[in-house]
Amino acid sequence: MYHFKNQQSDMGNNQKITLPLYTLDSNLILLPGIVYNVTFPRLKAAALLYRFKDQTSGIALIKNLLAEYEFDNKNAPKDSNTDELTRKISKEAETGIREYYSMEQKSKNQQFLGYETASGFDLLLLAIVPNLDKISVASGRNKNDYKDVVTIVRIMGIADDSNNVRITLQALNRGKIASETSKGYEGKIDVNWNFAIRDRDVLSKKLYARFSQLFQRVDEFLKDYRTSLNNSSDKNKEKEQSKDGDLLILNPLANALFLHLAGSKDYASAYSNLQKLYKTLASNFKIESKTILRFVDLSCAIVPFPAQQKLDILNISDPSERIKAFIGMIGGLSDVFDNLKENNLFVNNWFNNEATYLQKANVVANQLRSIRLLLDSLSNSKSNKPGATNKPSRSQNLIRSRGKAGNNDNYNDGDGNGNNEDDDLNVIHDFIKNRLPHISSISDDSKRLIVKDYKRIRNSPPGNSDFHVIRNYLETVADLPWDRYISKFSSSKDIDLAMAKKQLDDDHYGLEYVKRRLVQYLVVLKLLDMNADKNFEQDENTKARKSELSNKTKNINESQKKESSDDSSIIIAHEGDDNSSNARKINDTKEYMEKSAAKQKSVMVSKHNKSPLILLAGPPGTGKTSLAKSIASALGRSFQRVSLGGVKDESEIRGHRRTYVGAMPGVIVQALRKSRSMNPVILLDEIDKVVGGNMSYSKVNGDPAAALLEVLDPEQNDTFTDHYLGFPIDLSQVIFICTANEPSNLSKPLWDRLEMIEVSAYDHEEKVEIGTRYLLPRQIKRNGLPRLDLVKIDKPVMKKIILDYTREAGVRSFERRLATICRFKAVEYSESMDGSREYETNVKVTDLPKYLGVPYPSLSSEIYDSPLETSKFGVVNGLSYNSDGSGSVLVFESIGFPTENKNGPKLSMTGRLGEVLMESAKIGLTFVRSIVYKDLLNLIPMRIQENLVEKLRSFEINLHVPSGSIQKDGPSAGITMTLSFLSLLLEKPVPSDLAMTGEITLRGLVLPIGGVREKVLGAHLAGMKRVIIPRENRKDVIQEYCRATNDYSQMNALLEDNADSKFTNWAPEAFWKAKFGIELLYAKEFWDVIKHVWGDGLLVKVEQARMLDYHL
Repeated sequence: MYHFKNQQSDMGNNQKITLPLYTLDSNLILLPGIVYNVTFPRLKAAALLYRFKDQTSGIALIKNLLAEYEFDNKNAPKDSNTDELTRKISKEAETGIREYYSMEQKSKNQQFLGYETASGFDLLLLAIVPNLDKISVASGRNKNDYKDVVTIVRIMGIADDSNNVRITLQALNRGKIASETSKGYEGKIDVNWNFAIRDRDVLSKKLYARFSQLFQRVDEFLKDYRTSLNNSSDKNKEKEQSKDGDLLILNPLANALFLHLAGSKDYASAYSNLQKLYKTLASNFKIESKTILRFVDLSCAIVPFPAQQKLDILNISDPSERIKAFIGMIGGLSDVFDNLKENNLFVNNWFNNEATYLQKANVVANQLRSIRLLLDSLSNSKSNKPGATNKPSRSQNLIRSRGKAGNNDNYNDGDGNGNNEDDDLNVIHDFIKNRLPHISSISDDSKRLIVKDYKRIRNSPPGNSDFHVIRNYLETVADLPWDRYISKFSSSKDIDLAMAKKQLDDDHYGLEYVKRRLVQYLVVLKLLDMNADKNFEQDENTKARKSELSNKTKNINESQKKESSDDSSIIIAHEGDDNSSNARKINDTKEYMEKSAAKQKSVMVSKHNKSPLILLAGPPGTGKTSLAKSIASALGRSFQRVSLGGVKDESEIRGHRRTYVGAMPGVIVQALRKSRSMNPVILLDEIDKVVGGNMSYSKVNGDPAAALLEVLDPEQNDTFTDHYLGFPIDLSQVIFICTANEPSNLSKPLWDRLEMIEVSAYDHEEKVEIGTRYLLPRQIKRNGLPRLDLVKIDKPVMKKIILDYTREAGVRSFERRLATICRFKAVEYSESMDGSREYETNVKVTDLPKYLGVPYPSLSSEIYDSPLETSKFGVVNGLSYNSDGSGSVLVFESIGFPTENKNGPKLSMTGRLGEVLMESAKIGLTFVRSIVYKDLLNLIPMRIQENLVEKLRSFEINLHVPSGSIQKDGPSAGITMTLSFLSLLLEKPVPSDLAMTGEITLRGLVLPIGGVREKVLGAHLAGMKRVIIPRENRKDVIQEYCRATNDYSQMNALLEDNADSKFTNWAPEAFWKAKFGIELLYAKEFWDVIKHVWGDGLLVKVEQARMLDYHL
């Protein structure tokens, strides 16, 4: 910041200082006393500001912009002029800036006291050189006459957006480059501080007289043009008046002058302020010379003078000569308006009174042809000419201290000439006039904003930049199904539960637990609506609302009669309507209101229902999406699927704000538009794939998972605000159902709002039934076979396809295999139609290689075949839960050999194992060492124990898990690897038909794991006969048993029996044995694992140690 004190002193008229130089890319002429907003490309703006880097270190905006580029690096991005632009200002230039401010304050009779470094933009001073390549000089003049002229400007502000940077420049003074210099980025500038005007009174009188004449011409022109414009666009007005100005709007010069003077509100305001300033100056004879000169520069910037004349004014240093030149320019412009008026009178007289109809038609045709040729030339020049930067039109705004003059908006007077647009706006108009006043789900404030936007496009021409943006917005609002609810039932209390259950049974086989839970969900909806209905009748507030709704329906006719005379902000007159269309629209509105009013009570009742939100979690292909479709079908509601996989922008959920190019509503509002109702069933598919939440992602565009919190919260979603709409929208009637493959990927707040229903994998028997009932008939139809009996696949063949040709938890791959068979059978059937060959309908097991190729390799050889007897030591079958939701057998094999190092045992692991799995292996090996050193195993003779300790010290073990290309991780293989190490150390083989799973601790405890059903199913497919699982997982076995038998009455008895360590009810184990042929064994400690594998012989000392601990 600067400090000054008042001081009277004399000063010279000239000053020579060094300043930074810059040339704009456009033909913009900066005149002193004006503030300009100039748009720069980001690179050029950053390069320009980099020159002042040392002086702007405290401005965060500039610092952030410069951080995008490495100008200090020699390899920084450059264009043609960036090399010179990225030179920091010299000490001479910095001194010149200080000297300029000192001289400026002396001219104001103030003394410059000093500069503080925290002054922000004060040091951002430079000289702008006009771009003479973009300006055509007057005939008889040479461009060299203007090569030294500059405008001294100060940077006042910076506005940054995503693509460009807008810099606000305040033009302070004019100057000239004193001498040629090799530095294109700095130069000596002669600043003329001479404000003395010779013959000031005489010149002032001439100036004011010419200005008065010009203002009179301009006012007459604007009046004639607007009259002509209104006459040409007003079809309903009786044309009894003279139409002398009708052809004025066809004159290109008239259009250009009107566009400049009144084409935007900014220029119109600036021109009005200029007239007020003129009146003030003309009435005051004690105006300073400096004020008069500023008035000349300001007028030159606002009045539509060509760029070459503005350059002449900038180039004239002598104040008197400058005023004389400007007076001449005003006189020339006044002559232009006079000639325009005279020519227009001549053309109007000929066209209206003398020309024949054919001549008039030719004139109009030639005018249209000329316009077409001009548009073609503009299109060609735009496609061939690169876009210029720093354009003065629209992107630079002229700003005064008391107003601004820009060219941002097209000025519109009256209704305009958008008659064709009126036809396109009829739908929007019908919505605003007939439907919007009666929509109960939109608040009055929101309605007022919608009507305000509608009035903006009604009163603006289609060429306005905001016209199409607002029109698209209003079309979206009008297209939403406000107060429209589609269902089989008038309310949730009328839901037919028997029909819903039948719908689920017809669409899905198995999944009894899931279907039972969905029926419970529908029961909850029904009961909540019934209870809320009773509360609604008892609540006084809701009674008042009910009375208000009934009054609305009774007074429909009266409200419609009052519409014609009502002057509210919602009802807007439309000149294109006739009586018949009005009557039809009123009847449609009445019918719409009668229907919607009948649903208002049920809607208001159901708003109080806070039913749970369902999350269907399970592997791919298990029927989660089809379950949601069945719910929608059972309720008779529209179904919309919204895929959230890969969504990484919050705007995808909440919508984009209208200020962005190509803005659109979010996926929720779009789903409502497509469903044509406000109560659809919306499936949020793959919600766990949303980028954000628990995932490590840079939330530059917001967290879409956090945006879903409002959508899925029953306490908030009745006022969900989409950024595009800009007002709340009610989602309380929407049934949201989510699906996920990995629910653990959801953020905790989002998971807390959802009730998870696990859709587990199918076993092969269920897949056989699904294939027989649903998949095979569907594929027969899809592949063109005329009858279902043309392809027959027996259940053993189905089972062979499932076991040998698919590896999945769902049925998608299975259906693709059936589709492949149907295509082969379609070819055979086509060939048999001409009798050349016989068609066989049955598909046999021996036909599968012909249709499906070679089956997947089986793990049986890897599990059961061993090249040597000794290779069986250390080989144990584990169980894994795969990423696709299925289970499988995973073989763990260990090989050990002695080494000279006595610090063992040493463990190395291969097979792409994860960190948790490797930690489990280390825990298991440590446990094996502890039981060996403590002599807890009953080894006979005794020397075996001594040799075992010695062997363990020098033992090196390599643990490998086959399928090395697949990542493996998790703690559930703890007991498997521990048993592998013990088997290798004791040289005792493990039965190959035994598999196990469970986490182990350092004390030998076996902890519960997940995915028991899938792992046991995988063991069954691999031919296992026995499976060891943690004792605590018996609860999962009981639960799955009750689900499979669809009998939950014995759940309590089974759990009570399970609480005893020696349970007696073996019904669940018998069920698994009968269904899968697998004996389930339980392990609470690792000693139980040893007992199941090798018997009680090794555990004599363990039992003795337990008895000793018991007595102690």
